[in-house]
Amino acid sequence: MKTGVFLECLRGWALDDALTFLSQHDVQCLEVGTFGEFVAFEYRLDDLLADGRQRKELLTRVEAAGLEISAFGCYGNPLHPDTGRALRQQDRFNKTVELAALLGVPTVTEFAGCPGDSEDARYPNWISMLALDDFAKILDWQWSERVLPYWERAATFAGDHDVRVALELYPGSVVFNPRTLMRLRDAVGPAVGALVDPSHLFWQQIDIPAAVRYLGPAVHRVHLNDSQLKPQNLDRAGVLNPVAGQAWADKTWVHRTLGFGHGVDFWKDFVASVVEIGYTGDLCIEQGDPLFPDDDGIAKAAALVRSIAPSNDH
Repeated sequence: MKTGVFLECLRGWALDDALTFLSQHDVQCLEVGTFGEFVAFEYRLDDLLADGRQRKELLTRVEAAGLEISAFGCYGNPLHPDTGRALRQQDRFNKTVELAALLGVPTVTEFAGCPGDSEDARYPNWISMLALDDFAKILDWQWSERVLPYWERAATFAGDHDVRVALELYPGSVVFNPRTLMRLRDAVGPAVGALVDPSHLFWQQIDIPAAVRYLGPAVHRVHLNDSQLKPQNLDRAGVLNPVAGQAWADKTWVHRTLGFGHGVDFWKDFVASVVEIGYTGDLCIEQGDPLFPDDDGIAKAAALVRSIAPSNDH
């Protein structure tokens, strides 16, 4: 299996320096973000769509380093109750799908998004339990009036461009676990599948290899991203513990470098489950551990992946 890296983890680097560094650590694939001001640190999304020379230049630079683009990452909230914000993200998603089709990139990653609780809402409202009748009514309204209408259109648009959508199972979004992913996929079709990132599944206490087997062909993309629970805070706050920013000491869980939240035995089992279901994409490292410099964390993660992933030479 090929090793990938989410290029945004090296934001602030010059593109060619980042490509050289990744190549030196036997990385073969990139997920390139389209959600910021720049794509691959130096290009603009609209310019890449309009200018074939820029597209060719980007591919040439990536390929010269022995790499390929395996996905474009377009993370945002296409269901935001602020219509302007929602439409901007929907437009960015459509443009990202178009760019992927032009460059032969098979997958676009995204969040499913989170709507408000009514036509007049100003802010997203994430429903994570149904303890009150109002919550059930809100959830039903969200899915019938916002989630399904948008994603039916988006899935059709992606399918028409021969691009798959991988939705990250991300708390705060209406798709945050295997069941909600399958609910959406069953409704809108197989163009939509899962981006399985274990970091947010650990603290939801999901058996992740079992979840991968349950999802099967609905797994469209895999991120290798670790996290660690902090027992001293679990007793006080549980797993639903909204602590802002860098309040490390108060958090219930934190992102860690691959192998530093969960040991190699877990990652062996996880990779085995991915192989078992027939997944043929790359294993994409995502580094968000504030205790390690990004390049150091990526290097450590890539070494771990090399030690446990099946070789491409067979």
